[in-house]
Amino acid sequence: MLLICLCVAACGQSTISSTTGSFPRFTVVKGQLDADGFPTSGAKLCVLGRRDICFQMPSQTLPGPSAVTYDFGLDPRSERLPLASGGSWVFFAATFSAGGSGTLERLAVLRYEGDGGESKIVNVMPFVGVTNVSDRAMWTVPSASDYPILIEADFIWGEGEGHFGEHFYTVEAWYFDPRADRYAKAFSYRTAKKYDGGDRARVRVLVPERQEILRRLVRRRTPERQETMRPRGAK
Repeated sequence: MLLICLCVAACGQSTISSTTGSFPRFTVVKGQLDADGFPTSGAKLCVLGRRDICFQMPSQTLPGPSAVTYDFGLDPRSERLPLASGGSWVFFAATFSAGGSGTLERLAVLRYEGDGGESKIVNVMPFVGVTNVSDRAMWTVPSASDYPILIEADFIWGEGEGHFGEHFYTVEAWYFDPRADRYAKAFSYRTAKKYDGGDRARVRVLVPERQEILRRLVRRRTPERQETMRPRGAK
């Protein structure tokens, strides 16, 4: 069974201007497939008309007794993310499958950097993977962050439970930290009740957990929101 795996990569650096521009029009294509239809390379997101400016979803080797490398080349999905500054980033996701009942989807948040020098697409999200028994979304919560927040919930497979039966879930929130120029985990918690673990079209965790998630988000405001909401004269 594929389980949710999280790790934080080294933070990249960029100029302030690159965080506020609008992402140009783009196209997405799935990765290369072998004879059985399984991915052998990651899906790509490219600036429209510029095949030289692309982001390819990286492969990931997950720790374990048998090191397995996952190529996220299937079912690429994208969503433009408006920023409070007036610019935009892009949410990008692609899936790995080896033909079993479980799949693993890698999530990315992409920024276009084209202010002088060589234009490029940068992923500001560390490795975050979710299974097909999960629920995830990008939320806009101005009271917690000036940037889109990734909220995801993945199942906890308890003893005696079936793959698509009811499960407790781990809910996690990821916010953009301008000081690190990278997304970071804001919090993680286990749900107090179980939710149906059907295929993704039926997994619904974030909506019933919304009030608890918002409460935790406001309590764990991102650094820039803590500064803007601090009373005048406070230290």
